[in-house]
Amino acid sequence: MAAGDGKQRGRRQAARREVAAEQRPARAAARAEAPVAVAAAPALRRASAHAGAGAPVRRKPLSAVAPCADLDTLRALSPDAARTHVNAYLHDVMPAEEADAFEALRYRWELHLVELDQLCLLRSVDLASATLRRYRAAVRRGSHFPPLVGLGGDGRRVTDGVLLCDGYHRAIAMRDAGIHYVWVWLAAGMWEAKSRRSA
Repeated sequence: MAAGDGKQRGRRQAARREVAAEQRPARAAARAEAPVAVAAAPALRRASAHAGAGAPVRRKPLSAVAPCADLDTLRALSPDAARTHVNAYLHDVMPAEEADAFEALRYRWELHLVELDQLCLLRSVDLASATLRRYRAAVRRGSHFPPLVGLGGDGRRVTDGVLLCDGYHRAIAMRDAGIHYVWVWLAAGMWEAKSRRSA
């Protein structure tokens, strides 16, 4: 009788694994369809030792706007200083030849609050899963990030249809966390040196 019970239990476990494997793609698709609804609920986490072992503690819900490092300082930059800042930032975060290819000094850069749904991401960009996990954890902790970098849209507003140039991992992590808006340096036009002489 014990041998028969073991076989039955094994068959039930195999059937459960098979059903779970069939449902996994559907659940993943449902999560991809509604990442905001999943993230909007306040997350629970284990309390630290001083708050009582095993007691759930509600974490503060994330803001709709991604926290930006040094936002006030960046917003106060002059157009020329903004152009220099974006160029230096790109050279800090990527190899020199890639940063040079952006030709950041040729553009007029403006800091805008952009809806994450308005960012256009290239499918050919490879995302590192370890980096994505690290950014997702940082977003959940409420970490501040530098602004993303993108090319302003050609529509009625410069914040519509933004082509993202730098910050793919951050954008995906923020979207997955339910954040709706992010600060982005937008190339809003070509740089024109004010070298007119008064007549």
